[in-house]
Amino acid sequence: MPKTPRPKASLGVERVNVPGALARATIMHTAILAAVAMFASPPIAMAAFLLLIQAAATAQAATTSRTKGLASLRDTKVDALWTAMKTLKLYVQGLCDTVDAITATSMIDAAGLLVATHNAATKLLLAATYIPATGIVHLVVNKKLLIGQKTSKTVTFTWSWSTDGGKTWSPGITTGYAQCDVPGLPPASYQFRVFATVGKTPGEPTPPFPLTIH
Repeated sequence: MPKTPRPKASLGVERVNVPGALARATIMHTAILAAVAMFASPPIAMAAFLLLIQAAATAQAATTSRTKGLASLRDTKVDALWTAMKTLKLYVQGLCDTVDAITATSMIDAAGLLVATHNAATKLLLAATYIPATGIVHLVVNKKLLIGQKTSKTVTFTWSWSTDGGKTWSPGITTGYAQCDVPGLPPASYQFRVFATVGKTPGEPTPPFPLTIH
């Protein structure tokens, strides 16, 4: 009988995506605090982790002024936060490696992380993950599969959801990244979709991804 792959924790975002990294760190902070009984001895105190998040967020916001040297300062702050995020991910993974696959998956979700795809050959076009501790739905689309080859044009992604089987859709959220966090959705059966706009040309929406929030 084939052995069930052990769930692996993933941050679900790259370091270069500073807004995405900040969003993931914030989710992790909120989630780990909410599940303190499960994560009793993190290698980084949540108060210290929050200070790293705030420092990186402040430095990121300051770069909009384009003052010389601020981007370098931002990178230093984000690097420190990124190192802390990876350290917490390794801590969670260490706990997961001692339990069964179902418990490990729940533990990864409870830490505000994502379960990494085990089969690299299988790539989802769109995925939605609900994080109970934070009430956030994390959406991610495979940019390469969605728009094809690389383009020098600006690409934006418009995310929307439906609670009536796709008859009507929300106005949507537009981002510059291939992922989005949607907070505050009430319990219901949802369908999520996204379309990309390349330059000024909108594409077709993805097939809907179903997700039920209890």
